Amino acid sequence: MSSIGDCPADHKRFSEIWPSALYMSSLKRSLHRSVAVLLLPLGLLLIQAEVITRNLSGVVESPVPGLSRAMGIALLTGAALYLVASGLRQLAAAADTPF
Repeated sequence: MSSIGDCPADHKRFSEIWPSALYMSSLKRSLHRSVAVLLLPLGLLLIQAEVITRNLSGVVESPVPGLSRAMGIALLTGAALYLVASGLRQLAAAADTPF
């Protein structure tokens, strides 16, 4: 019993049945990277939220003062790690491609 991926002909048959399968993986990767790029400035903003609002009058202080800084650091770190890992995966895949 063979499964998809046993031989190159299976890959061709799969892409004939689902022509958008290869496109969707690239679209999904682009979408994930776009979200990660948007999370970078959001993380930086959350890290600086206490500093920004400290001198503004009429701003209600957070009941959990360190929450915005912790969330900002988590978002910034997660997005940066995802972008680095994604770039390294793409670089490794490109290195395996014959010229």
